[in-house]
Amino acid sequence: MKTLIIILNIAAFLQTTILPLNLVAIILICRSYIRSDRTNLFLAFFFGLLTSHLSLRPLGFDSLIYLLIILIVQLVATSRLSQHPFWILPISFSALFLNLIAFQLVSHQSIQLFPQILIETVLSIPIFYVIKIWEERFIVRKDIKLRI
Repeated sequence: MKTLIIILNIAAFLQTTILPLNLVAIILICRSYIRSDRTNLFLAFFFGLLTSHLSLRPLGFDSLIYLLIILIVQLVATSRLSQHPFWILPISFSALFLNLIAFQLVSHQSIQLFPQILIETVLSIPIFYVIKIWEERFIVRKDIKLRI
């Protein structure tokens, strides 16, 4: 969990300074698709506050959008259709679409979606597999007990 928090901090600073991509949302979407628990909601809330503070947006706006996205992704991830790993593409596309539309409507900007949305959606595939490998290999669960 500490590594994930450090990675999300780095992604938040990169997102607000250098890269115009929504890296925090992509990482949170991929993690909530792999593993649905309450920590995803806490991470979405606190890193939404951090990104809205760093990008000088209204405080709490990103938190609300991230929480809504994580709840929707967790609901979709429990269905039978979502067992295939490439379902992350339409899920991340629709979630990032919702995020970008909400931000552009609130900030009264012109709606320009598709170059940024397509790059973020394609970027969600390698992030999904990296997080999946990390969660399967390096995170110890309480269910695993050694036999002696």
